[in-house]
Amino acid sequence: MPSLYRQLLLTALFFWLSACQGLSTQEISTASTFQRQNEVDLRVMCWNVGLGSVVPPNGARSASFIRIVRAMKPDLIVLQEIMHPESVTKIKSLMDSQFPLSDGETWRVHSIADNMLISRFPLQQTSGELVAKYPYPDLGVPDFHYGYATALLKRQDNQSDLGVYVVAMHNKSGVGEENEGLRQLQSDSIARWIRDVRTTALATGTPIVILGDMNVLTNASTQPFETLITGNIVDEANFGPDFEIDWDGTGLADAKPSHNGRGEHFYTWRYDDTPFDPGALDRVLYTDSVLSVMQSIVLDTTTMPAEDLSSLGLLRSDVLFGGKPGYFDHLPLIVDFAVRSEGFE
Repeated sequence: MPSLYRQLLLTALFFWLSACQGLSTQEISTASTFQRQNEVDLRVMCWNVGLGSVVPPNGARSASFIRIVRAMKPDLIVLQEIMHPESVTKIKSLMDSQFPLSDGETWRVHSIADNMLISRFPLQQTSGELVAKYPYPDLGVPDFHYGYATALLKRQDNQSDLGVYVVAMHNKSGVGEENEGLRQLQSDSIARWIRDVRTTALATGTPIVILGDMNVLTNASTQPFETLITGNIVDEANFGPDFEIDWDGTGLADAKPSHNGRGEHFYTWRYDDTPFDPGALDRVLYTDSVLSVMQSIVLDTTTMPAEDLSSLGLLRSDVLFGGKPGYFDHLPLIVDFAVRSEGFE
């Protein structure tokens, strides 16, 4: 797929140049950016929170998480690095207490590996897979596996709503043959999963979204990312043949969120006390044959004017890990989707 490969290389270069340009802290009002348009069918928030940092009561980001969720009002929250099973129960309790739903409804939760889906809408076909064991004994998870969580989110309880099929993922970080091999293994597995579920469980034209910390590194192979976009599986002996991953025979689209929707900076990870450049490690991919992106944002409270922070109930330090200057780790992504009314032809 030469043309797609060139497109991927250009996209990677675009994100790298955007990350490496001067990191402006100029404050420009973006309050209207966060307003949800009437056409939006689904607002998604995706965040690698870093070692369960939002888990109450003592998580370094638990208070910031509450403020951000209250301000952004997502329908679906996708978290990574929720490492401990008991954390899932704690976060669900937090959501139900801080953001109670109407009519006695509660937030739906589905978790596989460190990926957690939190939805105000019903989740059907909840599943997923543990792909590769990678123990982290120092973190108290000696049996940890990398994997992904899947679910069909149904916005309406009727036959006309096909739902939105969501794959929440977290690819292995780091450079080198072992880490790149694990990322490719994970991406091949996800591509195979989507190929199979399209033929066995989804109605034709069901919107599909793959999102999470994909660890798209500029100094490593982009093949794992290419597999997720194009359906180009590397290990066909174990995961089967390539396929066109969107319903119209093309690749997935990249939502390309930018800082506060300004279109200037696109990095989703940054830590100034390390030698690593900021990078767009986290991505939101989607079937643009049946979905449109209305707004695509990397939330950066550090560059928002005081009046915008006040109106949204946010603090300037809310996206900093533990409030430490220059230590962002991963930033939250917010994407507004509209299901195309004409559907898939």
